[in-house]
Amino acid sequence: MATLYRKYRSRTFDEVIGQDPIVKTLTNQIKLGRVGHAYLFTGSRGVGKTSCARIFARAVNCLQPVDGNPCGKCVACKKLAADNVDIIEMDAASNNGVDDARDIREKVKYLPVSCRYKVYIIDEVHMLTGGAFNALLKTIEEPPDHVIFILATTEPQKLPQTILSRCIRFDFKLVPTDKLAAHIASIYDAEGIKYTKDAVEEIARLGEGSVRDALSVADTLASAAEEITAQVVLDLTGAGDSSAVAQLFERTAECDLGGVLDAVNVFAENGKSMSAVIRQLIDYTRNVLVAKSVGKQAAMSGSLINADRDTVRRILVSAEKYSMQQIAYILESLGNAESGLKYSVNPRVFLETSLVKTVCGRQREDDILRRLSALENNSAGTLAEQKKNKVIYTPPMERTVEKNMSAEEKVGFVSEPNGAIGEPEYDVTYTDLEPPPDISDGSSYEIKSREVSKRTVRNAAHVKAESADEGEFRHLSASSGKGLELFGSVVRALRKSGTPGETRVFKLLARGATAKERDDCIAFVAPDDVFLQIGGRDVLDVLDAVLDRLGIKKRAKAERTDDDLLQSDIERAKELFGKDGVFCLL
Repeated sequence: MATLYRKYRSRTFDEVIGQDPIVKTLTNQIKLGRVGHAYLFTGSRGVGKTSCARIFARAVNCLQPVDGNPCGKCVACKKLAADNVDIIEMDAASNNGVDDARDIREKVKYLPVSCRYKVYIIDEVHMLTGGAFNALLKTIEEPPDHVIFILATTEPQKLPQTILSRCIRFDFKLVPTDKLAAHIASIYDAEGIKYTKDAVEEIARLGEGSVRDALSVADTLASAAEEITAQVVLDLTGAGDSSAVAQLFERTAECDLGGVLDAVNVFAENGKSMSAVIRQLIDYTRNVLVAKSVGKQAAMSGSLINADRDTVRRILVSAEKYSMQQIAYILESLGNAESGLKYSVNPRVFLETSLVKTVCGRQREDDILRRLSALENNSAGTLAEQKKNKVIYTPPMERTVEKNMSAEEKVGFVSEPNGAIGEPEYDVTYTDLEPPPDISDGSSYEIKSREVSKRTVRNAAHVKAESADEGEFRHLSASSGKGLELFGSVVRALRKSGTPGETRVFKLLARGATAKERDDCIAFVAPDDVFLQIGGRDVLDVLDAVLDRLGIKKRAKAERTDDDLLQSDIERAKELFGKDGVFCLL
C-alpha cells in the first residue's frame, strides 16, 4: 500500500493547497497560451514544487484542458498517466556533472514522441556543478520551441544569476496550519480513520508548513489507536506537550537551574526526543518574542503565532513577564544548541549542558549589566557625595597678592560676575581657609574665610574654581588657561540648565573630561571609559547647543586620551594655583 503522501499527491491544480497565487498564474498561462520556455520553482521541502511541475507538464500537453487543468481523458493525458519519454524527470543531486548536462543539450533537439511539448523537470537543480550550469546556459536561454524546462530547488541562492535571469520564477510558500489540518482531516475521512480536532491540529503543527512532512506524521499515526487524539500524537512523535514546554521556558527565563534539570528529566523519563523538545522550545520562545514585539492584540488576531489557544495564553503571559533582551538571548542560545544537538552522541546531556550554559550566561550578563549601570550612575554620584559630605583641606595660603600676577595664576580665584559670562570686569577675592572640624561622621560644615585683598582685574578667565568638583578639575591639564576658561563656561551652563539631557552630559564631563580649542572645533578630550558616550550624537548635540548659547560658532567633537590625566592635572594645578597646595574644591 502506498504511503499517504504518495497516494494523495495532487493530480490537478485544484487539489494543490496553500499556493493559490502560483496556481492561478500557471492556469492562466495555459488558458491564454502564454507558456514560457523555462520555469524555476523554489520553496521549502514538501510544499508542492514537484507536484505542480508534473501537473503543468501534463496540462501543457492536454488536448482539451479544463480551466488550465489536464482533463485526464484525452489521448495525451492517458499516455502521460504512466511513465512517458516526453516528460523527463531527473535528480540533479545524482546527475550533476557536465556530461549529464551535455546529454540534455544533445537530446533537446529531438521532437516529442506523442505529445506537443517535451518537458524536462530537474529537481534539486542547485546541486549541479558550475560546469554543468555553464553547459546548460545557452540551451535554457533559447531551447527549441517544443521544449520546456522546469527547475525545482530548495536553495535558489546557490543558483548562478545567469540561470535565474533566464527563468520565470515562482516562490512556493509554507502551507498555513489551518489548511494543513483541514487537508489531513479530509484524508483521514477518506481512509475511515477516527480522529479528534486537536489531533489533526497537532499533526499540522508538527508538519511546520510542509504537506509531505505532515502527511508522513499522519501516516505514522494512522494505526496508532482506534481514535487518534492529541495525547497519542505527543506520545508517538516524542514531542512534549505545550504546557511542559512552557514550563521549561519559564524555568530557563527565571534562571532556575534546578527547575530546568527537573523539566528535562521529566521529558527523558517519558521517552521524549531531545531534538523534538528543543525544536518545540525554540518555537515557543520565538512565539514569545513575536508576542513581545507586536503586542497582545496583533499576536492574537494574526497568524504570526502557530499554537493552540491555551498555549497562546501562556505565550502572552511570558511576553509580559520578560524583557526583549532576555527572550532574544534565550532564543539565540537555543538556536546554537539545536545545531550542536544533531551531532551529539548523548542528546540529553548535551541539552542539559546547553540550558545550564544559557542560565549561567544570562546570570553573568545580568550581573555585568548591573555593575556597568552602577558604575555609570554612581561614578558622578560618588563625587557629588564626596563634595557634599567631605571637604579637602589644604594649608592656608601665605603669599601676598602681586600686581604683576599672571592671568593663569589668577584663574583659580576669579569669582563669577552675577552669573554673566564675558563681562570685562570681575571682583577678585583671595581668602584664607580655616582648618575643618572633625567630620568623620559624614556631616557637612560651613567653610569660614576671611578677606585678604580685593581689587578689580580685567580680562581674567571666566571659570569659577570654587564651585568645581573633582571631575571638572581634571580639565586643568589643557594646554592653556583658555581651555580652563572654556570648560568652566560649558560646565556652568550645563549645571544651570538642569534638564535631564544636560544633567547627564554634565555628569559625563565630570568623569575626567578636558576641553581644548582646535582650529576647526572644540575638542572634549575624555578617557576611554567615557569617550564613546561623549562621542554619541545626542551628547554632541547638547554640547553644540551650549556652545551656541555661549556665542561659540565651532562645533563640539570627542577625542580620546591615551592615559590617565590625574598626575598631569595635579602638576598643572600647582602651576596655576601655586606650589603650596591644591586649591580646595567645593
